Amino acid sequence: MRIVLISMIALMTSFSGSAQKFNLKVVIEDIEKSKGIIYMSLHDKADGYPSDEEKAVRTAQIKDFGSQAEFTFENLDQGEYAVSVFQDLNGNTEMDTNFFGFPQEPVGASNMTSLGRPNFSKCKFKLDKNSTISVQYMN
Repeated sequence: MRIVLISMIALMTSFSGSAQKFNLKVVIEDIEKSKGIIYMSLHDKADGYPSDEEKAVRTAQIKDFGSQAEFTFENLDQGEYAVSVFQDLNGNTEMDTNFFGFPQEPVGASNMTSLGRPNFSKCKFKLDKNSTISVQYMN
């Protein structure tokens, strides 16, 4: 009996030190064309943000959507994150730009409300609980 009690206490103590994980739901609103694939990147530092998927914490693709799309990143650590999205309308798996480098397909980022290149410090938000954020396309 004593061994069972000690084992239970040891088991409970090992779980109490575990880091809590959170979910982040990203909702993209006001989608004008429900075609193509929406590519999404989640970053936890400025290096590589917004478009280097190799340096992203997580990435996602949304293939089935209407005027709104959503995706949930699960089991994330507490911290600062920024999200970037683009909708690949022509199926070439990359964000098309014009001669000046301006996007020719719908793009968006967390906390962006006006045109301009997103940067991590402007787009970051704190994740310390299960959360939902909205992203709107900039063009």
